[in-house]
Amino acid sequence: MRQGKGRIVLLGILWMGFGAATLLHAQNLSHAGDWCLPDDRLGIRTAPLLLLSRPDVQVDLRLERAQILGTQNTINELTRRALTLRGKTGAAVVAERRAIDEAQLEWLSNNLTGNQLERLRQIELQWEGVPAMLSRPMVARYLKLTPEQQQALARIIAERNRLRAQGRSAPQTEQTFHRKALSVLSNSQQQLWVNLLGTPFRFAATTVPPGKRDVSAQRAGYTQEQR
Repeated sequence: MRQGKGRIVLLGILWMGFGAATLLHAQNLSHAGDWCLPDDRLGIRTAPLLLLSRPDVQVDLRLERAQILGTQNTINELTRRALTLRGKTGAAVVAERRAIDEAQLEWLSNNLTGNQLERLRQIELQWEGVPAMLSRPMVARYLKLTPEQQQALARIIAERNRLRAQGRSAPQTEQTFHRKALSVLSNSQQQLWVNLLGTPFRFAATTVPPGKRDVSAQRAGYTQEQR
């Protein structure tokens, strides 16, 4: 399934265009084999590899058993590497974070088909949702957002994040947030956004076994550093 270096570069542009993004800091790997990206991370940008841990994504992409096992093994390996960087700073740490990101992208490029990679990109955008319009410069450029639109979206996203941090987010709140954000876009921009997302994906609720939620939340974390 090797896609070549050109495919890796393309994925890097799509998934890491705003900076080096790394898998974060799980404290306990004893249950890593059946770890799954938790539902409460929906709406928060995360590493695309982690999405492959979800059964609903595996089904949509029609992953084979070997791909699923490879996903978990790679998550475990890269998380262990990320753990060694905890609390450290400096050029060597930045270089290792980028190396971890590149290892993730290389694994995806080597182990997924072209169609699976494209669908994963769409699902990743749907997982993050509206915030992707601002967190990813390439998306903002593709939508041709004006400075005024970016400011309006930033205010809407900030309000949504505030409610979420207060535990006041609910399905109805998220729907209102989505409508407000889309109202900022012109009809043509809305169509471009729909084109980016592809076929709508319905994320199925997953169950995180007792005692594993904190580990899941930490594993799913996503750090960002400007290049």
